[in-house]
Amino acid sequence: METTDTLDRTIVEGLKAFLLERRARLQGSVRTRISERRAGEPRWSPEAATNAVQSIGEDFEVAMLDRESREAAQIDAALERLARGEYGICRDCGVFMGLGRLKALPFAPRCTACQAEVEAGELRSEAG
Repeated sequence: METTDTLDRTIVEGLKAFLLERRARLQGSVRTRISERRAGEPRWSPEAATNAVQSIGEDFEVAMLDRESREAAQIDAALERLARGEYGICRDCGVFMGLGRLKALPFAPRCTACQAEVEAGELRSEAG
């Protein structure tokens, strides 16, 4: 299904520009964080409480790097779908996911119904 059948070209170009800009910001942020971590000296102090707080801060930094890297990869996948004319089409059910969904999460690979099913399955797996 062609993207132009379901989305106006102006909207598609706007979403593409947003995705490209967001990806560039994320990649810059990831590069900066990695450079800072590589250049930084160990920040351990002799006090255990301070070490614990620093450890939490470092864990947070690693989590942010992971989140930003995953989001950049999702944006790359969305740009590939856009190039193939499949942008906005749910990868599970093949239905157009709607402009509201795309504006809220421009790199979404699934419609809200299919995403809810995936998340429910993940919760069942974790609980079981």
